[in-house]
Amino acid sequence: MNIYYKKLCYRLLGSYIEGSSLENEFSRTLYQAEINISGSMFLSVWIISSLLLAFAVGGVFLILSISLINPISAASLTFAASSGVVYFQLTSKIQNRRLAIDRNLPFAISHMSILASTGTPPLNLLRMLASSDHGAVSAELKKIIHSVDILGKDVIAAVLDVARITPSPHMRSLLIEFTRMVHTGGSMETYLQGRLDQLLEIKRQVQKELNQSLALFSEMYITFISTGVIMSVLGVTVGSILMGGKIGPFQASDLFNIFVYFIMPLANVIFFVLLMIVYSPHGE
Repeated sequence: MNIYYKKLCYRLLGSYIEGSSLENEFSRTLYQAEINISGSMFLSVWIISSLLLAFAVGGVFLILSISLINPISAASLTFAASSGVVYFQLTSKIQNRRLAIDRNLPFAISHMSILASTGTPPLNLLRMLASSDHGAVSAELKKIIHSVDILGKDVIAAVLDVARITPSPHMRSLLIEFTRMVHTGGSMETYLQGRLDQLLEIKRQVQKELNQSLALFSEMYITFISTGVIMSVLGVTVGSILMGGKIGPFQASDLFNIFVYFIMPLANVIFFVLLMIVYSPHGE
């Protein structure tokens, strides 16, 4: 049933997306997330599923005559929320792969440096690293070996293909410099040792900046969201007592519901989106 649903979505929308720049960019994103589906197929299923869910929620609000929010607004919010959830899951998967690569990269570079010191040829060096236990780094290198051994690509072309797609900027830089060293015939061992020192220094600096930014965001959350919402609810309660149960055009109970069911979740969503943007895998 899932396959038939995907085919139906593709027939409805996929032909309009196929070959577009959006489809090409999304295919690259899906490759980074290691999702084996074309960009046009994924976008078709994503958009149509979000629309169906939005129409269903809007229909429920219309049939049940829920006055809390009009059906069109409910459908629009549902579409935005469902689309946002899918996009966040996709970017989170890429982020996890990026972190996994960066976490294993210093150990892989150290291993490469030892192998290079013994005079190991570049392709054999990649083979040994790919067969070693360096987690996500070995998984990226296996793609290079697969392209060379199975697809018959030149090793330089295979390395550059993976460099263009990998979610880790550090891995990308290493692979590009690797191809340059192969071309120029420079000392691979010296380069790798210098690269390892540079990467460790970058990681220390990034860790320091991360701790500082997380401390700032935690203070922002406590100050503007937690305390702000609590004071707003207290203000509504006190205001309703002083104004006879009404605050402006709203009943106190309605205003309280707006704060609890809309403003509080919206504030948390905005904060969550801000964190996602700041720490997204696309923010170099």
